[in-house]
Amino acid sequence: MPWQIAPIGPASAAAGEQTIMSMVPGTGLVKGTAVALQSIGQPLPEVPGRNRTVDTCRATVMSEAGKAGMKQVEAVSAGVDKTNKKGDYFAPVLFRITYATPMMYEVREATMICVVNRKGAIVDAYMPADASIVAQWTALGRR
Repeated sequence: MPWQIAPIGPASAAAGEQTIMSMVPGTGLVKGTAVALQSIGQPLPEVPGRNRTVDTCRATVMSEAGKAGMKQVEAVSAGVDKTNKKGDYFAPVLFRITYATPMMYEVREATMICVVNRKGAIVDAYMPADASIVAQWTALGRR
């Protein structure tokens, strides 16, 4: 599982990720990035349009995150799906994952590119090399 959505650990620190702790009313002590903490209690922003990868990718991430103490996985479309030469669908999916740890929660938020075949099975899921890739994807989908 990519470090960006895994529980906060050495890979996060090695990548220079800055995390903070905050007391969230109704939740308690929560650790995460400033961006992830800002959106707690609010729905994730969904990009309109068809994205046939969300459900399959959410199920795959839930399975992996469950092994690491996941409490909740939220996933929404971050862009319209496209089709590759094999007929697979690929699209960005925004995730927010809450992990239960002793005495606090950890919240992770990141966008992954998910690839699903026509039968609905996961083919691949990966982190885009740069956040601007998702922004460009969304802009292209609006044209």
